[in-house]
Amino acid sequence: MNERLEPIEEAWSSFIVEFPSCPKIKTDSGDSTQSILFLCAASEKNPAELCFAFFGPQILLRRLSEVNAGADVASARLAFVYAAETPANLKSTLDHFQARFPAPMLVSQRSNVQRSAQHVLEYLTHAVPGGAPAAHSVTTMDPGLVPLPSDVPLWTTQLPGVSLEGAGDDGRDVHATTEIQDYRAEYACRYVLQNFSENINRDRMAEMVHLSPGYFSNLFRVEVGMSFSDYLIQIRIDNAKKLLRRFDLSVEEVSKQCGFNSLAHFSRTFKDRCGMPPLKFRKSPQTAA
Repeated sequence: MNERLEPIEEAWSSFIVEFPSCPKIKTDSGDSTQSILFLCAASEKNPAELCFAFFGPQILLRRLSEVNAGADVASARLAFVYAAETPANLKSTLDHFQARFPAPMLVSQRSNVQRSAQHVLEYLTHAVPGGAPAAHSVTTMDPGLVPLPSDVPLWTTQLPGVSLEGAGDDGRDVHATTEIQDYRAEYACRYVLQNFSENINRDRMAEMVHLSPGYFSNLFRVEVGMSFSDYLIQIRIDNAKKLLRRFDLSVEEVSKQCGFNSLAHFSRTFKDRCGMPPLKFRKSPQTAA
């Protein structure tokens, strides 16, 4: 059944925010005031007041009736997306706007909005295209200002429960969070769920979300409740259990389809996680489902 979805533009309020107090940028027509595109959920009652609260009283605002409003949007330095909570369709929303606004996007939530807004002001102050950089110039984008890849398949439904048996300090099970606040950690989870059969590792995933491996590891653990490697391995094991019920697949084929680089590695990991080797699991009554 085809559902009629609300147009994405109608679900978001959009403004051009100009910063007269920041250094001008040089254009073909002369010096120009820097600006950003500001987006927030249409349910926010006072989006203009949010802008003044985030960026100070010196800014100038213009509401857009359409996101692709010509030169105003094209000249904006970046898009500031304020999502007080992480909506289920955040990824599709970002893809939608990124297709119309080919510039960096910063997604901020209630917990880090002041820090993010301050970074925008620093960026506009110190990284000025067409002019000499100021002292201590911010010459590269903060990782949060770089959009996530939009050309890869992702898990699109509700995140499933992922558990590690007895992995807690007190011997209790550890459960992954299904309502993740940081969009980069959620992106990593959805990528793993959809692409677990591929060659995925922490460093590659960190690169995809534009974070250092160490920062990504800490972020993922805090947001999800377990390490990235534990999450990845458990997703592979959970899918291996399902495939082992198919007797048309050999154990080695199951291993390959679940992203393990060798049958020996798969067998060791499966036994560690499930308490028995995969062949014994296949023959046990619990596989009949």
